[in-house]
Amino acid sequence: MSEVDEKNLEISQEELDKLPKDTVHCFPASKTQILRRRIICLVVAALVCAGVGFLIAGNTDPGPLLWCVFGAIFLVCAVVFVHTFVIAKYRVAMDYQNKEVALRYMFSKITIPFDSFDARDGAADRATQLIANSTIGANMAKVSYLILDNVYEEVCYQTSSKDLATKEDFDLLAKEAKAVAAVYKAKEKYDALKIEDDEEKGKISDDESVNLVKDAMEEEVKEKAEEAKKAAEEAISEAEEVEEKVEKSEE
Repeated sequence: MSEVDEKNLEISQEELDKLPKDTVHCFPASKTQILRRRIICLVVAALVCAGVGFLIAGNTDPGPLLWCVFGAIFLVCAVVFVHTFVIAKYRVAMDYQNKEVALRYMFSKITIPFDSFDARDGAADRATQLIANSTIGANMAKVSYLILDNVYEEVCYQTSSKDLATKEDFDLLAKEAKAVAAVYKAKEKYDALKIEDDEEKGKISDDESVNLVKDAMEEEVKEKAEEAKKAAEEAISEAEEVEEKVEKSEE
């Protein structure tokens, strides 16, 4: 990497000073999404409990397999219900104290250090795009998407304006996330390292090609030397035979 490129990728203290200090900005999940999940969990759990009560009241033993199914369903409902309280606090958080982005995804907390973080506009999947472009989606509210990416990992995460409490929260998150990505320049650094790796691999490949050519030339030289040596030995042998014949004829 050239000195100019390294200078361009340096984190400017002036830009760092523009970011918030020693604070955490939390962006909670949509209240509608939370309420819907809680209602579904309560209804399913109630049905499971009613089914179990009915079996017990009827002195019916459904067998260990069905008991395991009931237990698994009830456990999933309990986990999802508890998780709604977690995402009510925050679905995504910009942690300026620990210099990382934290998000709740699939019942786990995922953190992305600012040094590895990149943010960019996302897009809906193909099915959602088709619905939005159809007459069905004509009156639907427009949804914005944001990709939260760890540039050093293969997986990235996407959130949307319908996942967060308000559109204003989403806009503020997008603004802060892109500002952090612009200051820390993780994507630019990753791309520069990738180019260096590709160039290094190219150099290694070129060196290997040169070595193969050298080896082939050396092998060819050795073969020709062996052939010349063999021809010389045959010529000497023939000369000796001629000399012996001459000596015998003189006798």
